[in-house]
Amino acid sequence: MSVFVRSLSSRCLLSVFTKSLPLASALSTSNLWVSGIAIARYNPSSLSVSQVDGKAFFSDTKRLEYVSRIAALSPESSHCWGTMTVDQGLHHLNLACGSGLRFYQLSDESYFLSRALFRWVLVDCFPEQQRGLRLPAGFKIPHDQHYNFREEQAQLTQIIDTACRTKSESDWRPHSMFGKMSLREWGKLLQIHVDYHLRQFGV
Repeated sequence: MSVFVRSLSSRCLLSVFTKSLPLASALSTSNLWVSGIAIARYNPSSLSVSQVDGKAFFSDTKRLEYVSRIAALSPESSHCWGTMTVDQGLHHLNLACGSGLRFYQLSDESYFLSRALFRWVLVDCFPEQQRGLRLPAGFKIPHDQHYNFREEQAQLTQIIDTACRTKSESDWRPHSMFGKMSLREWGKLLQIHVDYHLRQFGV
């Protein structure tokens, strides 16, 4: 009996340790700390910005708006802030928007704090994306990595068109940082994320 108890306890401890690995990994890098500073700096201004209706993302109006804005980008589009080039920005959005619909397979970087507190603050509370976020790591683009602009532009157009038409919550995979989200949460997150980066490149 005691052997069984010790074995069960060992498995429980291993399970707890394994589940805590993503958080431990995040704490060991600068990404979490830099993102935390960005959140703290943005918080006061969030009170003056109107909230975003997540369900609006799944309308023809939003779909056509985003497709039009994506089409307005060109290889010569330059960033108004940040360091990404336009091809990098498009690939970043493809990863962020397409992973929830199986266009890309990204690692699960979520942990209890990110699924609870971070999702509540960044998705449910904040009405726009703040500058300086560096999570999740799977969305980050190496500075020296570049992509074919036309291919990335066409891919993002397809992903946005598919996402705006995907109105069943069961068709969405868990977010790599925030975990399982409602359809309204997905719609709000994609709106504020896509709008942020399209404005970053002037459209």
